[in-house]
Amino acid sequence: MTKPTALAAPNDALTVWRAIDLILIGMVFYAVLASGILQIPGIVPFGQSIYDEYYLALLDGHLDIPARVVQLEGHYAPDGTTYLYHGVGPLLTRFALGWFWPFESVGMAQFSIWAWACLGTLCYHAAFLKATAREMEQLGEKGLALSRLLSLAVWFSSPGLLLAANTSFYHEPIALAYAATGAFVLIWANVAFEDWPLWRTAIPCAALAAVTLHARPNVAIGLYVACTLLLMYLAVTSLKQNWLRVGLALAILGTSGVGFLGLNVARFGDATETHGRYTKDSIQYGFVFWGYEDRDSARAEAFKEHGKFNVKRIPHNVAIYALDLPTIQEYVDPLSEQVHTFARNTLAGDLGFIRIEKPFAGILFLWPLWLVFALWSFKAQRSVWTKLAIPLTGGLVLAFLTLSYGTITLRYRIDLWPALSLFVLAGLSAAMPRIAVTRNTAAWKWGLGICFLAGLAMSANVTGQLRQFRVSPEATSVWSLEECRQLASLRDFTTEQTDTICQPPRIAR
Repeated sequence: MTKPTALAAPNDALTVWRAIDLILIGMVFYAVLASGILQIPGIVPFGQSIYDEYYLALLDGHLDIPARVVQLEGHYAPDGTTYLYHGVGPLLTRFALGWFWPFESVGMAQFSIWAWACLGTLCYHAAFLKATAREMEQLGEKGLALSRLLSLAVWFSSPGLLLAANTSFYHEPIALAYAATGAFVLIWANVAFEDWPLWRTAIPCAALAAVTLHARPNVAIGLYVACTLLLMYLAVTSLKQNWLRVGLALAILGTSGVGFLGLNVARFGDATETHGRYTKDSIQYGFVFWGYEDRDSARAEAFKEHGKFNVKRIPHNVAIYALDLPTIQEYVDPLSEQVHTFARNTLAGDLGFIRIEKPFAGILFLWPLWLVFALWSFKAQRSVWTKLAIPLTGGLVLAFLTLSYGTITLRYRIDLWPALSLFVLAGLSAAMPRIAVTRNTAAWKWGLGICFLAGLAMSANVTGQLRQFRVSPEATSVWSLEECRQLASLRDFTTEQTDTICQPPRIAR
């Protein structure tokens, strides 16, 4: 008889809670990071009050927010009216808790990013355990140990850690999308490994895609593709039984899409316009509007000539995202620049300027354990591939969009995580039986152990660097009245317009 273990049965939906101690440790550590206790003195993450101001502006019935808060990341009408290009998704926590939250003294950005980072990590944790539950139980106590190592890797060598390490406003929409895609992947893990019927996934998947559209549209497009394929399949195979679910899911997707387009019209005057331009006669990007970047800069020309998204960039961007040498203070930076130059000259020589932001860390160095399991996916059973085909298609679409963009940053690697995680799911299902029966267990232990420790070390390194991340040397928490007036004096604004542009923030922190 097999000795009972602390592991849940394979069909136990609460398997993840068997690692409750590690989950709590991870959540507490994320909270410590997000709180700023470990932040380098004098370095304040940029824009922590932007979404708070956005929330208060919406309550007052308008979309513009003070220029002194949004600064160079604003998008400006010719009269200086300031808009965000980000969606309203990150305001969900504020609409839920804002009725009692003391915005004047405590911002919500830190809590919001912490909450989404924890929720997303918990969902991915549960999904990965579902892919391994049967084999973990067969391994007995060894399976329990492997399960706990997997749990450690999820919480301390995955995007959640990086999100909590810096609570700038750039991370908030990405954190929401990370949580939504985590739930999306968990749903499909239930389909693949718990035999959920597809009809059960239609409405929750549509809701997650709808929310993501107002946080990270490039990620949402992949989820929309997956939802469309799912609904088409249900319509063809079982419309008579599931017409109401299909209709509700379509309504959710459509309502969110209409809201997104309407928000674009309200801010930019065009349903298809999602971002300020470099030209003078339209809503203009803040860096150009305030004279920090020229209208015909290398970045502007690259977007103009080659578009914001261009599939020809993918080979170059894949190379950088996957193989970029990690930044370890100043020691590797010169070599990294040489690698960037080589990649640009060989893979993107005719595509203009492609911006690469620090800190540098290729996925090969940042998430080696997850790459190993992703590669193992090609040994997965055909039935697993069949059940994951729909979300994998959506995941590849969102990955291609991200990889074709003209800027490469560490935080965009988090947008690639959902696609990677789906391959990891398939890979875990293939790897664990092999690990369970292999005679050469020492080799597997050493190999996986090295990848595990390397990922933890690099995640710790990058987390430390994110403590000092700033958008630019000019970024401050809030422009002073004098700073704002000085910038406004360089443009042809009247005194009345300058007073309007430089109005004080609603939240004085």
